[in-house]
Amino acid sequence: MTRITLRHATPEDWPSIVRLHREHQAAQGTDYELPDLFGPAIALALAAVDESGEIRACIYAEAIAEMCFVGCDPKITAVCRREIEGFAYALRRSGFRFIKCFVPRKLKEAIGRPLARAGFFCADGELSHFVRDLRPQ
Repeated sequence: MTRITLRHATPEDWPSIVRLHREHQAAQGTDYELPDLFGPAIALALAAVDESGEIRACIYAEAIAEMCFVGCDPKITAVCRREIEGFAYALRRSGFRFIKCFVPRKLKEAIGRPLARAGFFCADGELSHFVRDLRPQ
């Protein structure tokens, strides 16, 4: 195996990254969208480059909005649900593609209904959720 170096991806890398993405999707039988790696919602995009300068892979971290709610008043929760379109619009304008809301399993049914009315769907059947905690131990 040749030596691989990680460096910041550049707009000039885009055609190679798109090609690699298409190959990856074909091999996995998936059809996931490749975001704009140079937009505001991408925290970091790195290109894996071999000794000849060929891009062999790309790794990126996308900022994804996590919606959290603090409060227990159902009337205020209803107001917030009615205003979700404005909330989503502001996030979309900032470059975000997704809003996620993590719900404790024991509250899934109770919280899932108002989330569904606000346009959310449960992705349990489609995705597995893995986390790496970056907080100091």
